Amino acid sequence: MENQWKILVLLLQQIAEQKGITQGQIAEQTGLIQSNISRFFSLKYKPTLDTFLQVSKAIKVNFFFEDQEDKTDLNLAMEKAMEALGRRVDKLSKN
Repeated sequence: MENQWKILVLLLQQIAEQKGITQGQIAEQTGLIQSNISRFFSLKYKPTLDTFLQVSKAIKVNFFFEDQEDKTDLNLAMEKAMEALGRRVDKLSKN
């Protein structure tokens, strides 16, 4: 489990490459310096969740939760979490 974060970073790298998004463009979108984006994709350090999500957003990648036991209504859980943050929930998908 120690290195699972590397798989996620490399997945983001592959998606960025497939979309033709450069490290410079990611840096511009995130406000991070390009050398940090390079270190991110070179697996030089374990990124914070915030950095990971910033890069994901710049690449336009969404992540989701899945209940492996299928015992949770994840849409309802998301709506409640969004409400707790004062966010509008009327635009959430119903699938």
